Order: sequence, then C-alpha cells, then structure tokens
Amino acid sequence: MAVDIENCPCSGKNMSNLAAPWILLTLHRRDGLHGYELTKIVKGLMDELGIGLNITGLYRHLNQLEKRGMLVSEWDTRNKGPAKRNYYLTENGRKCLWRWIQTLSLQMSLMGTFFHHVQGVFPAARLPKVDLSALQFSKTRRTARTQEVTP
Repeated sequence: MAVDIENCPCSGKNMSNLAAPWILLTLHRRDGLHGYELTKIVKGLMDELGIGLNITGLYRHLNQLEKRGMLVSEWDTRNKGPAKRNYYLTENGRKCLWRWIQTLSLQMSLMGTFFHHVQGVFPAARLPKVDLSALQFSKTRRTARTQEVTP
C-alpha cells in the first residue's frame, strides 16, 4: 500500500498558524485596530516566517474570538469613505492571551526536549537550537499553569 506522505499529518499541512494568539497579542499592543490594519500586521508577521496566511480565515478568527467574548468591535463612521470595524481586546481576551502564552511555553518546552532527544539519535542532523535550561518543565511550572495567573 502506497502512503501519501505529502498529506500525512507529519507534513504540517494541518498545523495551526496560531492566528488567534497573534490577533490577541497584536490587539494587546495596539487596541482599536480596524480589520484591514490588523490583518496586514498579522499577515506581515507570517510573511516574515515564510508562512502563507488566508486573510478570509483571519477574519473568521476575528469573528470567532468576538463570539467567544475575547474581542468586541464597533463600526467607525467618523472618516469619509466606508465604515471600518475596529476591534478591542476584552478582559477575557487578555486572560486568553496569557493562557496562550502559558500553553505555547509548555509546547516550546516539549519541542525543545524532543529535539534534544532527536540530536542523540541523529547526531549529525541540523536541528533548531533550543536552550533547554530556560525551558525545563518543572513541578513549579505545572503548579503555576493550573493557577489563575495574570500578566
């Protein structure tokens, strides 16, 4: 049986580009952006990483985040031309951003540990350098992750 390795989960095709935390972080830094500005910033960040971004999908993320109460929006009709929808981070959005930071920190630790083990199996492989001393997943971090922490 032939295996389609190009469409296998290992290809990364179905991995998230983490649009939601990028949106939350961008609005934390510059609250009140309208959709076009916001998508331009996030798309620019993805372009720097060489990752394509579906703008329609980004707007879907904005709508989902708003429905979940992480963002609110309002129409800005002060200027000439078409009205623009401005997005604002809510307190729940700030908590969600902080939770993303904690979750991604754990994932980074897991990936760093994985690459450390890979290096032992494939010593000549060129792998990302990850400082494991800063990423050790200790009991303290597990405890802190389960508590309500605010930035």
